[in-house]
Amino acid sequence: MFDRIRKILSKRLMKYQQNKQLSASELHRITQEIRYLAEIAAKVNPAQNQTLDKLQKITAEMEKLTEFVDSKDFTKIPYKARIELRENLLQSRKKLVDAIHQAPPPTDILQ
Repeated sequence: MFDRIRKILSKRLMKYQQNKQLSASELHRITQEIRYLAEIAAKVNPAQNQTLDKLQKITAEMEKLTEFVDSKDFTKIPYKARIELRENLLQSRKKLVDAIHQAPPPTDILQ
């Protein structure tokens, strides 16, 4: 009997954590973070037109997504679509962090 109660409670806890991860405030936080990382990547990477264009597009898309997440229409998105959106945002964040880490140092002089 205790085992059954433990399973029910663990399922509810997992569902609560998933809902928290897919909430509008959490997705808003992730989009803001990606926007900030795109701005950093634009400053760190050398001036290449392709890279800067991509980073500007990312910044614009995150701005639009932030507005959408803050709107009432966001609640109409199906649960599965929110999961996919969150996974894609996390992948984008990882790619931006990797791009920042791979940027060449600003000078050739060792510090």
